[in-house]
Amino acid sequence: MRGLSEWGTTAGGLALALVLTACGGSPESPETEIQTFIAKVQTAAEERNARELRSLIAKDYIDIHGNDRKAIEGLIHLHILRNQSIHVFTRIQAIEFPEPERALVIVMAALASRPVARADELAGLNANLYRFNLELIRHGRDDWLVQHAAWETAQLADFW
Repeated sequence: MRGLSEWGTTAGGLALALVLTACGGSPESPETEIQTFIAKVQTAAEERNARELRSLIAKDYIDIHGNDRKAIEGLIHLHILRNQSIHVFTRIQAIEFPEPERALVIVMAALASRPVARADELAGLNANLYRFNLELIRHGRDDWLVQHAAWETAQLADFW
């Protein structure tokens, strides 16, 4: 059983760590920021939260299909209307930083009507598989926005 002074030291250390984190102690690595961004996109899609998804798109968004921000917002809305249940399984294949404020990210995404926890579960599932090439720009201290995207159909093997 811990003594009171040992517990106090542990609690004090925990409190100090929380305060330092809250005060912006050591920032996340840029790679971790991108992973957090992709997780945020995934969560918003699964929650069918169009407002959150729209907030992750840069005002000057454009893609190779000629879609601007308004067109992508329409596609998001249409996808949410068509799918009562959205589950997303992602695999980040690459993250590059050609400039500190710009990231190039390759994300494999499986869109399914039921949860997918592991890539091997995709084999017996009817899911739409995509490869997304994203260009993200830094917005604020540790937030990112999609400025450009290209996507194509992916193969199951791309998820390993």
